[in-house]
Amino acid sequence: MLPALCLSLGGCKDDDGTLDSGIDGAKQGDELTDAEKKQFCEAADAYGEQVLSDEEFADATCTLKAINDALNADGSVDTCNVLRQSCISNTPETEPEGACDLGIDWSTCQATIAEIEACYQEFGASFAARMRSFSCSKMAEYAEMPPNQEIEVGPDCSIARAECPTVMGGG
Repeated sequence: MLPALCLSLGGCKDDDGTLDSGIDGAKQGDELTDAEKKQFCEAADAYGEQVLSDEEFADATCTLKAINDALNADGSVDTCNVLRQSCISNTPETEPEGACDLGIDWSTCQATIAEIEACYQEFGASFAARMRSFSCSKMAEYAEMPPNQEIEVGPDCSIARAECPTVMGGG
């Protein structure tokens, strides 16, 4: 799944860490007004930042890159750590985002907002846990099975994608 898409996960309630766009959950995606599409997108972005901050994402991405580069070099923890630190210290500043775009084709989206929000929550939690799992200390296990960012589609996203194929990079 594309990292940019993975960061665009949703808007949330302050206390419970759930995505709540403020749009009627029974409303279908293809019924949203332009203002509601923007509202949902902004909520998804805010949720994404809550479950995995830009800094955490950048650090995890550097760790993943360092692991793969170290595997291609000598496979050592030390090499991975040096490469990771170099990447982190050279991480470019986050550029301001343009128009909010989740990559959803709303015109063909018949999933309800509640189903789409559930998918974003499910994916966000899985993606954040996956990204946080990367560690140079696991080089020995990565020699057998190199890590990646792939996330299996869970039940909530399967439901949403059945009616809205482009949700979370599907379609």
